[in-house]
Amino acid sequence: MDLDTINEYIFIKHNIFPGTQRKDIVDVARNHLGLHSARIMTPYTTLCSRINGYNTKMLTSQLYEKKNLIKMRCMRTTLHMVPLDIASILHMATLDLRLAECRLFCSRNNIDINFIKDIREELIDFVDSEKSSNEIESKILDKLFFCEIDLKKECAKKILKYLWEEGVFCYVNTADNWENEERKYSITKKFYPNLDLEKYSTSDAQRLLVYEYIKKFGPATLKDLSWWSGLSKKTIKKIIDEYHYSIIEFKINNFESSFYVLEEEYHKLEQYKTKGIEWVTLLAYEDPSLKGYYESRSRYVNKEYYNLLFNQIGEVRASIIYNGKAIGIWEWDKKQKHIILQYFSNPASSIKREVKRIKEYYENILCPNRQITLFDGFL
Repeated sequence: MDLDTINEYIFIKHNIFPGTQRKDIVDVARNHLGLHSARIMTPYTTLCSRINGYNTKMLTSQLYEKKNLIKMRCMRTTLHMVPLDIASILHMATLDLRLAECRLFCSRNNIDINFIKDIREELIDFVDSEKSSNEIESKILDKLFFCEIDLKKECAKKILKYLWEEGVFCYVNTADNWENEERKYSITKKFYPNLDLEKYSTSDAQRLLVYEYIKKFGPATLKDLSWWSGLSKKTIKKIIDEYHYSIIEFKINNFESSFYVLEEEYHKLEQYKTKGIEWVTLLAYEDPSLKGYYESRSRYVNKEYYNLLFNQIGEVRASIIYNGKAIGIWEWDKKQKHIILQYFSNPASSIKREVKRIKEYYENILCPNRQITLFDGFL
C-alpha cells in the first residue's frame, strides 16, 4: 500500500484532515485513546486542529465541570486526558508499569507497602475536598516516624504518588488560565462517582488496549505499539496472535517490519482513494497522531528533516503539516502570546499564506481576548 494513502486515511480517522473535525472533545479524545498531556499546553493545542468552534474553556469544562475526562498517567507512564469509558482499560493495562518505580523506592528505603495500605483510609478521610500535594504530604510526614529525617519528604512524595497511580486520588487543576497549573488532589471515587478504574483485570485491559490501538492508529508496527504503550513486545505479540481472526498482518514498501490493521479497515484501505487535494494544518507538541508511532514515524517527514521534527529523546515537536508530511515546526511564545514558525525549506507562497491564516486562528483560540475565526485548511 502507498504510504501517502495510509497517512491520509489516518489523518481522517484522527479528525485532522480538513472537513473531518468534530464538535465533541470526548469523541476526539477517545479516537486517540486519550490526549497526550505531559505539557500543560499540549492537549489544548491538540484540539485546535480537531474541534469546530473550539475554545480552551471547552476542554477545562470537560475535565473539571462536566467531568467527562480524567487526567491520569497511563501509556509510557505519561499524563493523558482520558474519557471515563476507556479509563479503566488504560489504567489497568499500565498500572504495574507505573507502580514499579514507587515499589522500587519503597523497597530500597524499607517502606512496607502494607504501611501505605494502612494509612490509605486515613488519608481518604483527610482529603474531604481538594487538597494540595503539600497538605497531603504534611499529613503523611506525621506517620513516617520510622524514616530517616533526610528521607522523609521524598518518602511522603512517593507515597502520595503511589496512591495517585493506584487511582485512590485524582488530579485537579484549579487554575483559572489554561497556561497555569494549581495542582490539587481529590478522592477519585468522590470526584468521578460513576468511574470504576478496576472494571477490567490487567490481562483483559492489556488485550483491549492492544486491540484499540490497532483500531485507532493502525496500520502500525509491533514496535510502534510497544513504544506508544510501554508494554513489552512479547506481551503485544501474544495478544495480536490471539486476535489473528480479526487483525491483518502485511508489508509496506521500504519497511522491514510487518504492519497490523483490523481486517475491516484493511479492506477499506484497499479501496481508499486519496482526495487529491492540497491541505495544511498545525499539530501540537507531542501530538498524539505523531506520538503514536516510533518505528514507522519516518512516514511523516522527509529523511533529511527527521531530527528537526523529533528531538533526541523521541519527542515530536509542534509541526506544520502539508499533505500529511511535516514541512516545519512551530512554538508558542508565552510572553508575546503568538506562534513562531520555522520552515524546513522554502515552501510555496500559497502554503505560507494558509499557514499564516491557521497560525492566527490558533492565536485567537489561545488568547481569549482575540476574536475567533474559522478556517477550513484547504489551499
